[in-house]
Amino acid sequence: MSENLKERMEIKMEKINEILEASIPIVKIFDGLIVAPIIGTLDTERTQRIMENLLEKIMKEDAQVALIDITGVPTVDSRTSQHIIDTVSAVRLLGSKVIITGIKPPIAQTLVHLGIVLSDIMTARTLALGVKMALDILELKIVSTNKD
Repeated sequence: MSENLKERMEIKMEKINEILEASIPIVKIFDGLIVAPIIGTLDTERTQRIMENLLEKIMKEDAQVALIDITGVPTVDSRTSQHIIDTVSAVRLLGSKVIITGIKPPIAQTLVHLGIVLSDIMTARTLALGVKMALDILELKIVSTNKD
């Protein structure tokens, strides 16, 4: 392989990795609270990358609560479900709490059929409800300063 071709391949791989990173945003929305809004299909590689990025962001931001919003995920299979459970376990090992939001009925049915137990995982129907749960955990309150 020529040196020029090898260099071009490395540049392309870097660009692919940049695109993948941008497709998995993990955002700090309050001190102690980060959100990972997941949109699109989850495969093993993408779910693994989400876990790695989430754990790094928890450490960087010293987040006590991480919301994983799967509203934009159309379906999950058994492998993806297990990766989500593994992510929750890894976050807990760092001493943070996880709230999974946006589980749609088809995904809930799939999880039940696969025998995935979520009873010890905090869930909320919507991202907004998840944020409220997180604020309660963090003992924070949003107060309006509007005098009207």
